[in-house]
Amino acid sequence: MTLEDVRVKGVQQWQKANEQKTNNEGYAGDNDYKLKRMEITSASGGQVDIMGIFVSMKIYEDLFSNTMSCTLTFQDTNNLARLLPIIGQREKLVVEFRIPSEETDSVIFEFDIFRVSVKNISTVGKKQLVKVSGVASEQFKNVHTKISRSYYDTIDKMISGMFSTYLESGGEGEQHKLNIDVETDTEKRKFIIPNWHPFDAINWLMTRAQPKDKPTACNYLFYQDRDGFHLNTLDNLFLEKTPKQQYRYMPRKYRERPGNFRDPGFEMRNIQRLTITEPGNRLDETVKGMYGSKLLTHDIVRKEYEFTEYSLADNFKDTTHVPQPDKESYPIAVALDTFSTEPDTVFNFCPIHKTLNQENELYGGDTVEQNEKYSQWLLRRNSMTRQIGSMIINVQVSGDSRRKCGDIVNLKVTPLQPGSKEDQQLDKYITGNYCVTSIKHNLTPEGYLMDMELSKDNMNDNYPSESRFLKQIKQNYENQ
Repeated sequence: MTLEDVRVKGVQQWQKANEQKTNNEGYAGDNDYKLKRMEITSASGGQVDIMGIFVSMKIYEDLFSNTMSCTLTFQDTNNLARLLPIIGQREKLVVEFRIPSEETDSVIFEFDIFRVSVKNISTVGKKQLVKVSGVASEQFKNVHTKISRSYYDTIDKMISGMFSTYLESGGEGEQHKLNIDVETDTEKRKFIIPNWHPFDAINWLMTRAQPKDKPTACNYLFYQDRDGFHLNTLDNLFLEKTPKQQYRYMPRKYRERPGNFRDPGFEMRNIQRLTITEPGNRLDETVKGMYGSKLLTHDIVRKEYEFTEYSLADNFKDTTHVPQPDKESYPIAVALDTFSTEPDTVFNFCPIHKTLNQENELYGGDTVEQNEKYSQWLLRRNSMTRQIGSMIINVQVSGDSRRKCGDIVNLKVTPLQPGSKEDQQLDKYITGNYCVTSIKHNLTPEGYLMDMELSKDNMNDNYPSESRFLKQIKQNYENQ
């Protein structure tokens, strides 16, 4: 097979694996993008377009962070920082961009500037390099607000009420709205929020939530992307069976002959840098209750106690995992798993009170028999939120404004050892589908790159229960 055959086969595989096509028209290179707007509006009403003077902008999205954030660096030759002014008093920063394909819509991010962190004044001319930091406007409302009140409702309605009452910023963009992607169960609960910030209260409620249609999937998240705030579960994100994009670790900008056209879609899937940051920290996974744990609940009124145990080996198939092309396999060698047989590794004690939320004879009200439900969610949630970090890979790729946190993507990585068979040309444990858990969009005048954190909670194939190392080395030697 010639190099040209490899290229053609690669393009065909990319077209088959990626439903989101990339138009060839308008691209100057694989890191190309169209910046349509970048403006700063001061608290006093002054506005300036900085598209021509910005040096870099970084936008951060994360599944495990309540809000997005950014940093912006620009060359200031007109003393904008003083005259506009830009002093971190919630100046509005708006950026709009997209990849060059005409089929792609622009994405808009809005931030409030809270910090002017760096000012490097040039000794050569009258200019300074200014760096500012921004955050979603809801973060300011969060730090200015405390909640001290009782709630009696379903958890998703409590969260929706808190958001509309305390966090709605009045912004016009999509990123300011609330999306309840997965409804919680219909049982009402009674909670008192003791002078907490809204995001603290939402995060506390979120950990106790169970989906209405699948109570075992108690892995709720509350995060923000360009489409708004989301109350969602990892389980729901993993239902996306078809990857949004396929990436492969291979040489960039390869063309066998200069006359061949450049396919930006083929180049956009090339990984420019790959780092396996978390190939599996078994000790940390163990002490955080991923494999096994135990819960003791004690009812102080009825003088009763109950033990609940959790084993990953027994419960692994109860929830949805990052979908794999071949099969969803246990994160370690299942036949050799001794971690899941030790529930005393992590011990939890939670007191309960049966009559704490019963109907009051004088004032009325409703009785809530099971308000906390520790035995139904605590051990499962601790395990599932740690499982998603059992394999983490950081990659740098060409910027794609369509990517966002929660997307399922496919990653192909060649193994370190030589191999002759087709199934040996890919590392079957690292290769597979991943969930995008965080993105850093890197915008500069020269191009657009993305740093993505890819995570998964299972393997694409089972780890062997018996080592085949020496046998494999001998086989590779004989095939040479």
